[in-house]
Amino acid sequence: MTMKLNLFTEVLRAIPKLTINQKHSIVHRIHNEIKRGDTDIQIDECKGDDINCPHCGSNHVGKWGASAGLQRYRCKSEDCHRTFNALTKTPLAGLRKRSLWQANLYCMFDGLPLWRVAEELGISITTAFRWRHRFLKAPTNNKPSEVTGIIEADEMFFLESFKGKRTIHNRPARKRGGVGSKKLKEDRIPVLIVKDRSGGLTDFVLENPSKEEIHKALTPIVNAESVMCTDGASAYKTFAKEHGIKHYRHITSQGTRVIKRTYHIQNVNNYMSRLRTWMVRFHGVGTAYLANYLGWMRMMEDKGNKKSLSLDMLLNSAFSFS
Repeated sequence: MTMKLNLFTEVLRAIPKLTINQKHSIVHRIHNEIKRGDTDIQIDECKGDDINCPHCGSNHVGKWGASAGLQRYRCKSEDCHRTFNALTKTPLAGLRKRSLWQANLYCMFDGLPLWRVAEELGISITTAFRWRHRFLKAPTNNKPSEVTGIIEADEMFFLESFKGKRTIHNRPARKRGGVGSKKLKEDRIPVLIVKDRSGGLTDFVLENPSKEEIHKALTPIVNAESVMCTDGASAYKTFAKEHGIKHYRHITSQGTRVIKRTYHIQNVNNYMSRLRTWMVRFHGVGTAYLANYLGWMRMMEDKGNKKSLSLDMLLNSAFSFS
């Protein structure tokens, strides 16, 4: 605060020494800053000074005026020369009404349905839908690269849904809004949930719950020094054996729930229960967007801290998105 006050005093003292053209330039600059919204300023602050061209990756860029409240830049590379702003080629590019973004995040934190979001913010339902999935795009891909220690893994299933689609190509439409059967494999979408005891959490939408699919998902993220706790599915047994990982199987039909008072899958099962309950409010999630809702739930796990859905978080996630 003291530093800002000193800087302000220096600016005031320098004003009488400026030429009339310089004074007009300062007035114009201050007027433009006042017109800019808080979100626009926050976008430029979060982006910082490390500006690279999103088109070619060059760091040889320069300022190129402003547009719609955002600073524009121009690439100085001989093969590029394209202009851009802080949001170009991020999931947030092209979205308007930026002054409402923070309010939309709070609606997401409360898990409001689209019609309520549209009503609260005074926007259309299509805009609310677009914002929801653009906001979730980067955080959905923000998963831990590794899980360690005691790892719990299990699968859950969601009914396949073509919600929002006008045509269905791979099966006949159901009459009178009928839903799929939870007993038919072709109607169920498997989701693998992996959670460690230190808070690491990730998930994978699988094509099918086969050994190949589960091995493919687990191989890049499971630390070889870890201990795996799973149900009795053979896919986990073969994975642990191939990678030399200590493995505890919990076969409910045999009454095995906790081994050595430490090894169980209660944490991941509790999370799956919370996830299923939370999903009910959406009255069916389109399979094409299922991964986004899983990413949303991962963010919602820290419900005591609204910073987990702050605008800074959203912007930094978008800027790091590739």
